[in-house]
Amino acid sequence: MRIIDFHSHLGDILYGGEIVEPYSEPVWTPGDIYEASSYRLAGLPGPLKIISHHLEALYIHHRNQLGTVENMLKFMARFGVSQSVLLPIAPLTDGFQYLKKVKGDSRFIVFAGVSPYDPDKERKLKDQLSQGCRGLKLHPVLQNAPPDHPGYFEILEIFKSYQLPVLFHCGIASYYPAYQPVRYSYGDPRKFEKIIRAFPEMPMVMGHLGMKQGESVIELAKKFANIFADGSNQTLARLKKAAPVLGKDRLMFGSDAPFSRQSIPIRIGLKLTKGDREFQEKFFWKNAADLLKLSGSAG
Repeated sequence: MRIIDFHSHLGDILYGGEIVEPYSEPVWTPGDIYEASSYRLAGLPGPLKIISHHLEALYIHHRNQLGTVENMLKFMARFGVSQSVLLPIAPLTDGFQYLKKVKGDSRFIVFAGVSPYDPDKERKLKDQLSQGCRGLKLHPVLQNAPPDHPGYFEILEIFKSYQLPVLFHCGIASYYPAYQPVRYSYGDPRKFEKIIRAFPEMPMVMGHLGMKQGESVIELAKKFANIFADGSNQTLARLKKAAPVLGKDRLMFGSDAPFSRQSIPIRIGLKLTKGDREFQEKFFWKNAADLLKLSGSAG
């Protein structure tokens, strides 16, 4: 079965630069309960919220150490992933860095990355796209800018003529040990409606289907036909709720590698599409291929 992973990363997306002493395999942390539960135990509520915050940040920091090309290829081969979409997060990483790392390897599809604060954003975005990037990644939380920041509108105004997808990180997550509730809230799907409404013709992929806030992405998808989603870090139950709204054409496989083992979202995706061969093919590769305008995507 062909699989295109629409959500993956390389390099140090938390602090920038090359990974110091990369791991070759995931190491165990208490936060592994998040993945082991098929994402059902993410974002624990009430009195467990503080504990959950620290477990999530610790887990993310350790998984960040796996983000090398060698590891990505190893895990893709292990779990049967045909191609991975690599999502840089500027200014910590960008499409230039990723293109250099993968050296034209067709197993990788590279997106551009640009910061909303960068005064040279237009030139950098155009240069990345001219060198072969096939989409755009924006991350309000790690870029520390709300989705309605003027810089994002400027970026998408430049990007819209390319008729390629933009993938926004979507969902509230604890990336750092510090408590930053305002910054983390920039992932709240409800904050995206203004920018979605401003670019109705642009395919917008809501990363992770909004994580624990997936119900809000489902509501956005009811209102806007240009909303897509990848299923990384998402529970089977919420994907089942999303499928009738997004239909077979707007929901795609994603893993968030190296922050999740690809085997777990693959297993969830197989359960989601069980008994429906057409949906299975669209979910695992055809929707991604169509959105990215890859050759051989018809059918």
